[in-house]
Amino acid sequence: MVRHPPDHAAERERFVEDLLAIMSVAEKAGQLVLLPIPEAGGDSEDAALRAEMLQGRVGGLLGSGPADQLAALQRLAVEETRLGIPLLMANVPGRGTSVTMPAPLALAATWSPHIVESAAQIVAGEARAHGMNWLMGPQVVLTSDTETEELAESWGTSVHLARALAAATVRGLQFEGQDGDGVLACLRTDAPGWIERRDPDILTNKLRLVAGVLRESPPASIALGLLAQTVHDRGETADGAPSIGGPASFDGIDLAEWVAIGRSAGQEAGETPYQMLAVDSIVKVVGDGRVGMRQLDDAVRKVLGAKYDLGLFRADLRDIAPATDWSADHARTVALDTARHAIVLLRNDPALLPLDIASGEILVVGHAATDRALPTGGAHGDAANLLDGFDALGLAHSFVPGLAVRADARPAGLLDADHMAIGMACNAARRVGTVIVTLGDCERVGEAEQTLLDSLHAVNPNIVLISLGSQPLDPDARGTKLPCVLHAGQLGTMSGHALAEVLTGEFAPRGRLPLPLTEKGQAGFTSGHGLGYSDFGLGETAVELSHDRIIVSATLYNVGKREGTETVQLYVRSPGQNGAQARRLADFQRVSLMAGETRSLLFEVGGNQLGHFRSDGSFVIEAGTYEIAVGLSDDRAHVSKITVSTTLARTMERALSSEPLPALFGRLRNAG
Repeated sequence: MVRHPPDHAAERERFVEDLLAIMSVAEKAGQLVLLPIPEAGGDSEDAALRAEMLQGRVGGLLGSGPADQLAALQRLAVEETRLGIPLLMANVPGRGTSVTMPAPLALAATWSPHIVESAAQIVAGEARAHGMNWLMGPQVVLTSDTETEELAESWGTSVHLARALAAATVRGLQFEGQDGDGVLACLRTDAPGWIERRDPDILTNKLRLVAGVLRESPPASIALGLLAQTVHDRGETADGAPSIGGPASFDGIDLAEWVAIGRSAGQEAGETPYQMLAVDSIVKVVGDGRVGMRQLDDAVRKVLGAKYDLGLFRADLRDIAPATDWSADHARTVALDTARHAIVLLRNDPALLPLDIASGEILVVGHAATDRALPTGGAHGDAANLLDGFDALGLAHSFVPGLAVRADARPAGLLDADHMAIGMACNAARRVGTVIVTLGDCERVGEAEQTLLDSLHAVNPNIVLISLGSQPLDPDARGTKLPCVLHAGQLGTMSGHALAEVLTGEFAPRGRLPLPLTEKGQAGFTSGHGLGYSDFGLGETAVELSHDRIIVSATLYNVGKREGTETVQLYVRSPGQNGAQARRLADFQRVSLMAGETRSLLFEVGGNQLGHFRSDGSFVIEAGTYEIAVGLSDDRAHVSKITVSTTLARTMERALSSEPLPALFGRLRNAG
């Protein structure tokens, strides 16, 4: 965002209030209207848009278009309308156009807010270069179902991890560019997945996630969805359930306020409730009192304030042109680093990786190794595949498809041609030292893939399995687990290069699973699991009480022979909670150590980590015995118990009231 002078807030308030005072009701309503950017050749749509703009009935545009088209429309708004109010140029951020970043689940596998923030800066920079100043993201969805079709778009299962990475994304999207221009981010939890999930904790999880992001990195806008609708769909009473927004719920643009005004005007919210509100309908309901002028003014005041914060009112016509400081070369560098950190080594026993002289000749098996669309998940452009990465490093290898057709074109069961392809793969596997098998986007290993794995394992057990789809996989081969398994799903443009560097040891794997992995209904690797090329050990933890928090200390050892990065995780189980899902991630630290190095770690666990939201939106910290677990994954943790007295619980609650947003939790009682 733009850096502001000390008197910015006062100047902003005076400017916005002066402007509101001279706006008509229709012009105010127009600030809540986002219209689609006309497509090339759409002369009638373009003419209709310009006519609406000239009357001051459009606050922004949604979508994408040529930069010169957007600049021309912005000039029209500034030069030819009565009040000269500039436009917001909005779009969904996506993963990038020229350079595609890893998918959300792959970003979650990095467990690195710094890496995620850098990737978001690239996406925002490209959007700014195309004339955008409002990005409708991040869209944050949680899931524990590894077989959902939308898995790649989820952020894993942990509220805390998703909160940390969503806050990092907001910081990255709102990062100020070299030319001083900024963009607005929009924290979104309005995806249908939040309502469709049959999760009894869905309301409290959303509140915890939103509260954490607003506390750490407040976005310029929010679209949080309907909690009351969620309660209704679950068959529960909506009496007393949290409602949408209101003037006191959020200081930035709250799209729930737009939805509320639209509904009063007879317009039901669709998948994009911020688009296509009708000015005339809003004017009518304001005129007959169904929407108060104060309610409309408050929503418009936030839009005008956001435009002021962006510097749009201070820009001269030369500044309206899109930013030009975005570099594709720099974007590829960031995309490569992000993809490296997202690769998860699930198993390496015996140690087949990193590849070296002892690995012998290398055979790559599977159509996924040649697929340049798979790493982008159908996004813009092609990505480097695994063979491209090997070629770039000059790594000698041979390739066979293994099966007759690609997974996305495969009918059920084995094909006759598969037997010949499997036979050719096995003949080649007998003559090499290491076999790398790649699997594409599939929820589970099918009959053909299983036959291929079994046959290869029978002739050469030195198999490195790589899952390149969004779904992590850990199948058996002839009744045993494969010795080496990596997950590298939807890593974006630089996928193949990142994977080749990890396989050869130029970059040690650092990714961790952001959700538990199950195979055939059985529990497998837990959330937080991931290996590197060095061995780490964690000393016994010490847990003690402070006046308003719990202090947890531990010692991390790199007992391996090379530098490595480990993610130390802290989990909490609240009083009275039982079961595997009751323990939740409360904090984590990523630590890089040289071979033989030791590091003392300190965690401070306060009310934010111990407390929880009730379904009515209230936030409580319970007295009782808490279980604190610190380890290298959920199932590799030292467990301690500590009792929080009623006095300490109340002290923690008072400590929350002194934070930068003291009324945060109370305000979220009315937030969707």
